[in-house]
Amino acid sequence: MKNRQILLFSILIAVAMLGMIFIFFYRPWTEISLQKYMAKITTCGNILDENDCYAKSFCEGIYGPVNPDSNQFEFKRCQKIPFAALLQLEKEKNICQTTQGQWYRNKLGNFCLCDKAGAGQTFDKTKGCISK
Repeated sequence: MKNRQILLFSILIAVAMLGMIFIFFYRPWTEISLQKYMAKITTCGNILDENDCYAKSFCEGIYGPVNPDSNQFEFKRCQKIPFAALLQLEKEKNICQTTQGQWYRNKLGNFCLCDKAGAGQTFDKTKGCISK
């Protein structure tokens, strides 16, 4: 009886160790798959938090005045960026980076900063960072 208990306990320990090894090696793959799945099923219109909206590269925040007489703006809603616009942004980002610009994204939009490319540089959507 005692040998049987030792055998069962050894099998339990071996299965637990195999489970831990599996989790250790497949955790990064699982996390990436889960993030891709969450991005796939996320509807931008359902996001209510400004930071959550900003965190999704395929969503953009819509801002509006706090009240009709105010010059201050606040987050109103989140919406999905159309696919054609996403393709254009990716193209502009690549052009920006290949012409020594720095792609910058904040809550108000996407920009190419050409100051590192040299003094007097400005961004052109088809040519990248060029002299003014």
